[in-house]
Amino acid sequence: MIRYRPAPPLDAVIDCIWLNHRREHCPNWEHMLPSGKAHLVIALHNSPIHWAAPGSKVEWHSWTRGVIHGPQSRYYVAGPKPPGVVVGASFRVGMAAAVLDASLDELRDRHVSIEELWGYRGLQLHERLASLQEPMAICRALEAELIARMRRPLLIHPAVAYALRPDGLGTRVDQIQRRTGYSPRHFIDLFHSAVGLTPKHFYRVQRFSSALTRLAQRQSDGGGLAEVALAAGYADQAHFSREFRELAGVAPSAYCPPAVNSEHHHVVSASGKKASRLVRRRT
Repeated sequence: MIRYRPAPPLDAVIDCIWLNHRREHCPNWEHMLPSGKAHLVIALHNSPIHWAAPGSKVEWHSWTRGVIHGPQSRYYVAGPKPPGVVVGASFRVGMAAAVLDASLDELRDRHVSIEELWGYRGLQLHERLASLQEPMAICRALEAELIARMRRPLLIHPAVAYALRPDGLGTRVDQIQRRTGYSPRHFIDLFHSAVGLTPKHFYRVQRFSSALTRLAQRQSDGGGLAEVALAAGYADQAHFSREFRELAGVAPSAYCPPAVNSEHHHVVSASGKKASRLVRRRT
């Protein structure tokens, strides 16, 4: 596994570039938990990768070559992982449009193939990356493509930039809106277009992400759910549990990240009982 932050100017748009070489088939499912970010994922093997929307009836879809996971309002299900190399990039909140050339509200809760988004150039990118052997050469080639696609100047609306300041994430949405000087509707439209989520839901996801970090750490050093809920800004443990079930699809006590630094993944072990209830559809 390789994970690093790219150098300027790409670091203004991309939070992380990563590459994973899986040597064996992994039969487990995962709940991919919302972070407020968009993600680019390119598989350098020929096996389909399956995903499903949340819900009691799991209906599988699949993609090959590459996909853009838009900002998610809640979890989605990722199927078993085939062996092979996968490379990707995590976009900074509000900056993905500078590379994707698409409004983020159009990508909310969607999983769009690179062919659909970029056409023949998306296929060319996949072929170019798949022809390389060295992991860092693959990552550098992806960096070069993303830099070439950056729309300059890198501008974000001042009202959205103000709302995304780290010291403002615990502030009420109506207070932030009034400080920007825009009407509630105009501010929500600006934010939704840039980020892909409404301000209220984005702040819910950020509070949830803060709790995930604490929960992942808690598994190694102990600590109660009430302390996690309070530290993350929830009113009480009951409030925390309701929000967690809605966004993650499981109770906080059942949350199972694969590693401390993979807090936005919840591992679901494969079982014949669960698999018998699935409905698979290839798209």
